Amino acid sequence: MKKAKMSHHKVEGIDQECCVLCRQSDDDPALFGEKVTLKEPKLSVHYFCLLTACGVYQGGEEHEGVFGFLVKDIYKEVRRSNRLACNLCKKKGACVGCNVRSCRKKAHYPCGRKLNFISQFTKNFPSYCPDHSPSQTACVSADLSLPQSCSVCLDSIEPVLGYSVLKCPSCHHSWFHRDCVQRQAHSAGLFFFKCTLCSNKEDFQQEMLRMGIYIPERDASWELETNAYSDLLVVYEHCDASTCLCNDGRTHSYKSGVVKFS
Repeated sequence: MKKAKMSHHKVEGIDQECCVLCRQSDDDPALFGEKVTLKEPKLSVHYFCLLTACGVYQGGEEHEGVFGFLVKDIYKEVRRSNRLACNLCKKKGACVGCNVRSCRKKAHYPCGRKLNFISQFTKNFPSYCPDHSPSQTACVSADLSLPQSCSVCLDSIEPVLGYSVLKCPSCHHSWFHRDCVQRQAHSAGLFFFKCTLCSNKEDFQQEMLRMGIYIPERDASWELETNAYSDLLVVYEHCDASTCLCNDGRTHSYKSGVVKFS
């Protein structure tokens, strides 16, 4: 009863607008996941912080708590991580740890991004510090020059693969900033996320997941907009001929027949 009562109180030292796990108020769904705020109890948390936290799991149905993460379990993780200091900011609450058992590196999720942690959004959602994270190799033919621009934003890139610059595993010619391809994935969703140059989808998505890109399991954002294609359904219903020969007037239109444009 004591723990249940404590879990409904404000977390000491954390503003209610801030995520209870990373202690930051950033609201960028593409980079941190949706920031969910509950009214009762008053709690805010980033979706990616929940997914990557080492000590909290979905213990409920999708409609319960925050995407299936129960409130009592979230507060339990807050208490656990309060004993752990972040390798970057040195503050308590480092709930993301390197998945290699012998490694002691840990961070808040946003701090982990700055430290080049890679979190894989598959299966058990493991995270890896820079010493143990997956990497890519160039695989570019000697007669071809390295890409000089991001294939997503078209801004210049430093042609060195690493945390900030990734490449397509299929064509090897599409290189891009990590944040750019993450925003592309957030917008395109699972059904439309593919390489911007070769359009490869299956290998591209698998490689991006390996390299820590989150791909939402939903349709593209432009497909979800209300009345997104309403303009395409508008039918022109006015005769503009200098002399209209229709007995029913210029605004009359038949449901079938021959239409002549001039």
